[in-house]
Amino acid sequence: MKRLLIAVIVLCALVSSCTIRIDDGTGVSDALIPIIPDTPKPTLAPTLAPKPSPTPTITPTPEPVTIEAIVDSYIDNMSIEEKIGQLVMFGFVGTDEPDANFLEFYKDNCIGNVILYGANIVRDDPDGGFSRCEGLIDALKSDVYPDDFPPPMVSIDVEGGSVFRFTWEKKLKHAYTLGELNDTEIAHDQFEYIGNGLLDTGINVNLAPCLDVAPYPLDTFLYKRIISSNPDIVARIGSACIDGMLDSRCMTFAKHFPGHGATTEDSHEITPIVDKTREELYEYDFIPFMAAVKSGVSGIMVTHILYPQIDPDNVASTSDVFINGILREEMGYDGIVISDDFRMDGLMNTVSVGEAAKRFINAGGDIILCGARLGLQKQIVTSLKEAIENEDISIERIDESVRRVFLAKHRFLDWTPVD
Repeated sequence: MKRLLIAVIVLCALVSSCTIRIDDGTGVSDALIPIIPDTPKPTLAPTLAPKPSPTPTITPTPEPVTIEAIVDSYIDNMSIEEKIGQLVMFGFVGTDEPDANFLEFYKDNCIGNVILYGANIVRDDPDGGFSRCEGLIDALKSDVYPDDFPPPMVSIDVEGGSVFRFTWEKKLKHAYTLGELNDTEIAHDQFEYIGNGLLDTGINVNLAPCLDVAPYPLDTFLYKRIISSNPDIVARIGSACIDGMLDSRCMTFAKHFPGHGATTEDSHEITPIVDKTREELYEYDFIPFMAAVKSGVSGIMVTHILYPQIDPDNVASTSDVFINGILREEMGYDGIVISDDFRMDGLMNTVSVGEAAKRFINAGGDIILCGARLGLQKQIVTSLKEAIENEDISIERIDESVRRVFLAKHRFLDWTPVD
C-alpha cells in the first residue's frame, strides 16, 4: 500500500511538470495541455542535377554524285589520243567486215565513232540489208571496242524518199511529201519507225532530218529532201520528225545549218556563196533550226557554205561566228555540233584538211565527220594532236567537246564511265 502511494505521488509530479496553465482572463484554467516536443525534420538527400545527354553526332548526307562529275573524272584520266578519238566520226570500206587497214588505224588511234554509207549496205539482200549490216557492226565492235571502252556512235543518214539506205518494209515518204501533207503525226511515226529499225540493227545516230528551207525546193540540188518553202512548215514537220526519232531513243542530228536552201550549188563539188545578212537568215533560214533546238535535237550538222556578209573568211563549218556565236550563244544550243563530210570540195577548196579540223574545234564544233578516205582521216587526227601539243587548241576546249559526246552516250547508249 505504501509503495502504491509513492507511485501515485511521482506520477502526479510528472504530469504537473508537463502541463501549462491557460489564463482565460478569469483566473488560472485548470485545463492541462500537454507539451509535445518538436519532432526533428527529416534530412532530405541533396538532389543531383541530371547529367546532360551527349550531343548526337550528325553524319552529313553526302551530295549525290552527278553524271557530269563522273564524266569529268573519267576525262581527267584519258590520254590525248583517246580524247581526239571521241571527236571524230569516220567511215570505212566493207559490207561484211571492215577493211583491215581501217581497223588497224581505228585501234591504234582509239577512234570513237563511225559512219555508214550506202556502200556499206547491201539492200538487195532478202531482208533489205539489215542483218548483214548488223553483222558488220558486230565485227567492228569486237575488233575495235572492248567492253571497257566507251561505245561508239554508229551513224547513217535515212531521210526517207531517195535517201533510205536499206530496203524498208514500209515505203518511206520524201521530206517534200511530208511537208505537203503537213501532218505531224505522219512525220513523227515515219521517223519513229526509222529509229526503231536503225536501233535494231546497231545504228544509234540518224543524220536527219534536213531542215533546209528554199523558195523553190525543186530547183535546188537537195530537191525533195527539203520539206517545204515555208519555214514554219519546215519547223513544224521537222520538229515532229525529231520527236519521232527521240521517242525511239535513236539520236537525231538535224542538217544543214545555217541552211542549204539559199543556193542551187552542190557543196560536195563547189563552195557555195550565199549573200544573205544575219537578219535575213533569222527571218527565214534559221526558223526550223531554232525550233529544233527547242525540240531537244541531239545534234546539228554544220555545212560548208560561205556567207561573206557574216563571216567572209570561213565557211560556216569552220566559223566561230556561226557555231559559237549564233548557234550556241544566240540560239542557246549546247548539244553536239558535227561537221558535214570533210571529203567535200565545198570545204577542201577553201583550206587544208588539217587547218579545217583545227578551226572547226576552236569554233565550238564537237565531231569531225569524214567518210572512207583513210589518208584524210590520218591527216585530221595528226593535225588535232599537233594543234594540242602546240597549244593552238587548248585542252579545255577538247575536254568540253568530249564531255558533250560522253553525256550523249550516257543518255542514249546507257553508258556510264567507270574509272
